[in-house]
Amino acid sequence: MKSFHCCLTLVAVLSIRLACVPVPVPAQTVDYVRDILVITGASSEEDLDDQEVERFAVFLSHPLRLNGSSVARLVSSGLLSQYQAASLNDYRTRSGDVRSLSELALVEGFDERYVAALAPFVSLESDAAVGESHQGGRGLLQDALLRGAVKVHAASYGLKYKLSIREKTSLSLAARSNYDDPSWFPPSSWSGNLTINGRSLLSRVVFGDYNMRLGQGLSLWSGMSLGGFSSSSSFSRRPTGLAPTWSWSGIGSHRGVSAEFLAGSLTFTPFISFPGLRERMEGVGKGDVSLMPGTSVYWSGRNGRIGMSAWRTGERGKVSVDFRWNIYGIDLFGEVADDLTSGAVAAVAGSSYSIGEGWRVSGVARWYPSSFDAAWCGGVRSWTKTSDERGVAVGLERYGFQLTADLGVKDSDRTRRQVKLYAKVPVQISPNSVLSVRVTGRYRPYEDYLVYRTGFRTDVDWSSGGISARYGESDRDAWKGRLRVESILCKSLSGLAYMEIGRKTSSLTAYLRGTVFIVDNWDDRIYSYERDAPGNFSVPAYYGRGLAISFYGGRKFSIWNKKTLKVYLRVSDISYALMETPKPSVREARLQAVLAI
Repeated sequence: MKSFHCCLTLVAVLSIRLACVPVPVPAQTVDYVRDILVITGASSEEDLDDQEVERFAVFLSHPLRLNGSSVARLVSSGLLSQYQAASLNDYRTRSGDVRSLSELALVEGFDERYVAALAPFVSLESDAAVGESHQGGRGLLQDALLRGAVKVHAASYGLKYKLSIREKTSLSLAARSNYDDPSWFPPSSWSGNLTINGRSLLSRVVFGDYNMRLGQGLSLWSGMSLGGFSSSSSFSRRPTGLAPTWSWSGIGSHRGVSAEFLAGSLTFTPFISFPGLRERMEGVGKGDVSLMPGTSVYWSGRNGRIGMSAWRTGERGKVSVDFRWNIYGIDLFGEVADDLTSGAVAAVAGSSYSIGEGWRVSGVARWYPSSFDAAWCGGVRSWTKTSDERGVAVGLERYGFQLTADLGVKDSDRTRRQVKLYAKVPVQISPNSVLSVRVTGRYRPYEDYLVYRTGFRTDVDWSSGGISARYGESDRDAWKGRLRVESILCKSLSGLAYMEIGRKTSSLTAYLRGTVFIVDNWDDRIYSYERDAPGNFSVPAYYGRGLAISFYGGRKFSIWNKKTLKVYLRVSDISYALMETPKPSVREARLQAVLAI
């Protein structure tokens, strides 16, 4: 622990000096997973999951139109906060459509780094005259995706199809199988929905699978939610309200009927979900299908919104009130939720604000009683559930530099305490290379032998086209490389190192990676993100002693009538030859094709 404190102190001192060094500003980044980290507030790729990456990957084929989308559409995308959507809408009304990323960075609530992260997922297309705003829809859009994966003596597949007519009506279907399925049909998991969008009182109706992300996650939150704290974005939740889902698994989403009504500044969203229906239809559950009605009502203003939500199923249910407001650049947020079954009341409140040029301070306090039901919740936390926990977290951030501390205590047993520390420092070595140092620490005095857990990771990223510690890689064609060395000290000392080289152009992507790992205890396992086709996500847990090699490539083709076909290939081999008793190697190949019409 003493060594960890020394490292953390050194990192903090260096960061204050290095964060003030001006760095060149390249064009938008090209690694969309890194952009997701900026938008969601995740500390690294390993903190994400496949469903969250799937959600963002949809916008790579059909970017969100910032100039032609309603405020409700901007918010439900998950790319913009309520304040950013309202601010952008106000700007469009007063000054007309946004014509460039530089102009977007000048809109209140946006900054250059966030705009650079948004760039791969949004479009500024507009057919309105300068100074005017246009609200219109595209014509007929279709997306088809086919994925196949092969291991030794096993195979799986994934299918997706989406049809959109002038962005008013869309039909989405997704299905996949697993390696251990006895047969390919019917698929082991599937999802889909029919969505009808309007622009008057009835804004949207969804039949099928959808996500509901309300407030700060204490009453209802579908899908993935971050468990730790890093950048300012991770200290609060970004509610999207009603949003159709196009995920292979649909885990965490709702299956039923939902609608969204807009009346001036009010948004009213009634819904009916059927918990257990997905499992029953996929043949993996034999339990009863229950009825879950619910609703949310939000009042939105220029600087934020206030809302209330409620749902009930059987004896379980919740009622909550939440708010998010921005006053002179100070972001305030919070939620109070009542568990109707136990009567327990949970609460979360926090703030994030700027204290100088590029510096930002964030803080959040949480109180989740042990009797509070964590079902369908996704509030901020440091343990695994939005229950049986109380704590406080503070953070300091400037561009890529991050420093956070979190103290958590179990509500059911006050002797079970945890302190977590996190620091990340990017250093601009040259216009073409960046050094990033990340230190993590966890202290649990009640544990028998896992009292301390310290992690240290160093990355050296290089790009012939230019790379910035503040904004990331440029979008120019370039050769790229990364060297990573990572170690974890917990039950014992484990280590992992890899070198990756690749080439990125407008139509071609290719990366080759070699990895060596020594992890003798499962408690010291190291998770390392592996590149994969958009919409897929691979974060294997390295355990044992061995070598791994992987290749990832993508190619974009222009076919008839300027349509786009994208083909991706990933091949990997993990060998445990360094162990005294070697385990069998794990080999896998994945092929994916995406056709956008």
